[in-house]
Amino acid sequence: MKKLAITLASILTLSFANAQTQNDKGLYIDNEGDLFSGTITKTQDNIKSEFNVTEGVITGKANYYYASGNLMETGTFTNGVKDQKWVRFNENGSTSAVSFYNLGKKTGTWMVYDDKGNKRFEMTYNNGDKTGVWTSWDENGAVASTKDYSKVN
Repeated sequence: MKKLAITLASILTLSFANAQTQNDKGLYIDNEGDLFSGTITKTQDNIKSEFNVTEGVITGKANYYYASGNLMETGTFTNGVKDQKWVRFNENGSTSAVSFYNLGKKTGTWMVYDDKGNKRFEMTYNNGDKTGVWTSWDENGAVASTKDYSKVN
């Protein structure tokens, strides 16, 4: 259960800052201070990142890798914010989470899986807000809890 909480927390809070290549506005710049366009590959905290930058802003496909080289997470940026489908994998290559964004706002159905591939959490967002019935399952596949966010103001 602790691994699932860590996975969920890292999905929701993964940061991509690198002060050496970004200006005070968070835009990627080259050595002369001009807005950078191209591919950036960097390693920070044993996580390798590869993403494209256009005029200083992350745009397009992004991939993040474990120190082992195995894919950790893949998704798309639009104008510097997460967009569309993002998939996270455990160290063994199994899907550990699937999430969706609409221009940086959480949207759609998010799912988190355990190391055996069993669904453990299902959550729904609309324009960044929690909505619908959220469900969690225990290690045996039985519903552990539900919460109905459609009734929350």
